[in-house]
Amino acid sequence: MKINQYEYEKLKKENQSLRKKLQDLHEDFIEYKKLHYTAFDIGDAISDGICVVDSDGIVRAINRGYTEITGIKEEEIVGHYVEEMIKAGYLTKAVIDVINSKKKVSAMSTLGKHNNKVLLTGNPLFDDDGNLIQVLTVMRNITELLELKAELEEAQKHRRQYLDELRLLKEKGLYGNLLGVSPSMNKIKKLIDHVAKTDATVLITGETGVGKEVIANEIYSRSKRNNKPFVKVNCSAIPETLLESELFGYVKGAFTGADNKDKIGLFELADKGTILLDEIGEMPIKLQSKLLRVLQEREITRVGGNRSIPIDIRIIAATNQNLEELIKKNLFREDLYYRLNVIPIEAPPLRERKEDIPVLAHSFLKKYNEKYEKNKYLTKDSIRVLNHYHWPGNVRELENIIERLIIIDNTEEISAESVISIIGDNKFSEHFMEEIDLPLKEAVRSFEKKIIEKTLKKYKNTYKAAEVLGVTQPTVVRKAQSLGIKNWK
Repeated sequence: MKINQYEYEKLKKENQSLRKKLQDLHEDFIEYKKLHYTAFDIGDAISDGICVVDSDGIVRAINRGYTEITGIKEEEIVGHYVEEMIKAGYLTKAVIDVINSKKKVSAMSTLGKHNNKVLLTGNPLFDDDGNLIQVLTVMRNITELLELKAELEEAQKHRRQYLDELRLLKEKGLYGNLLGVSPSMNKIKKLIDHVAKTDATVLITGETGVGKEVIANEIYSRSKRNNKPFVKVNCSAIPETLLESELFGYVKGAFTGADNKDKIGLFELADKGTILLDEIGEMPIKLQSKLLRVLQEREITRVGGNRSIPIDIRIIAATNQNLEELIKKNLFREDLYYRLNVIPIEAPPLRERKEDIPVLAHSFLKKYNEKYEKNKYLTKDSIRVLNHYHWPGNVRELENIIERLIIIDNTEEISAESVISIIGDNKFSEHFMEEIDLPLKEAVRSFEKKIIEKTLKKYKNTYKAAEVLGVTQPTVVRKAQSLGIKNWK
């Protein structure tokens, strides 16, 4: 078939135009390939993982960071459908969510063979017509960050304990075991500073369990007699028939049943030192006159004897009774009272010095943690509960309760619920019980324990359990410990 010159020229131009388009397409393709290689070269240079999925849900590419974080090789994931990779644990359903919603999605998950905790962000990419063409997922490994966070939380917990212990050591360094920061205790400490250096007789009064003996110990330890004997006598613990001979001693054959030799009494044993007459209000009235002579003359006479024995002692007396009321009932000598009451120290009940409860509680906590080889700590709420109790047994009761909590409670954390269970919820006002909403807290704690325990037993892995529960792995570990969940593997 012959063509004329015009048609020939026309075809020639069209051929040249087609070649030009092909050349342009080839050059564009080369540039695209260069751009593609450059993008993934950059992607391989960063530590974050990158995964590209097309609109049909097929994985098209991953970078080196993705492999390093997950342990998944390129051939194991590229070219496979998303659903298949989700089942294998190589991807999360966040990619599907991006495809379906065509919106950016962020999620936390545990992925791959290394069980690393990662933060994923899926970004939809569109063409010029608004059609979804790819999902670009960027992954950041936060396992180490979460571990550091858990370590920081643990360090902060220990820091609080160390600060409490430091305060206790500071208090103890200044005042031995006489702990307290309340105005009433500070007043007592200042009084002891002045009194301890003298030989003045001291009368310590206060309810049972307030720490009268602790105050006496502090006076003794700060006195000039602190390297001499410190004899403690509980006047209510010794039978009345024996108290006189115990205090004053006796000569041989003084009474039926006595040893066939002289016996030194407690006053003589305390010579050059200090004697504490605890529960002085229980001393029989007939012995009070002999004690009065000791205070006046600084000498004693043994039972059955007639020789006066000089003694050099300091006397500290203590009682939980109202001696002035006993005087009115003729149960206590008024002249003896005034001899004893040279320096009166009244120890306030614990309910009147609530500021001291945290200091004392942490002191007992440290003491019994060491004794029973524990590492327990009190929460802010548990201290709050302790502050709302009226403490009829005073400091002694507080110490007993802390010891019981150390022994009985299964978790390191001593919670408000644990404290109330030991003391009894009927010991608190209805207003306070409503305020802390304890029944709901107990129910939530019980339910939380069951759910976490069931999940851990099912998956045998704290990372997987955390993913299912929608929390971090350190949170699962911490809660399992605090709730007493053990042997779940």
